[in-house]
Amino acid sequence: IFQERLLLARRRQALTQATLAAMANLFKTDISKYERGQSMPTLPRLVRLADALHLSTDYLLGRCEE
Repeated sequence: IFQERLLLARRRQALTQATLAAMANLFKTDISKYERGQSMPTLPRLVRLADALHLSTDYLLGRCEE
């Protein structure tokens, strides 16, 4: 569910993978791997992604619907 929510959130905000990566201080390849389900972020990286997308980590992980 993480990969789906990350992809949808990024697209809803009209962000490229490169833009989101820059906002979260990650590499574009990291975002690509997360969205394809090839890897999961560490906790600090997950928090940076959630902050960049203005979402909760619980939402990205599928623990809540908002």
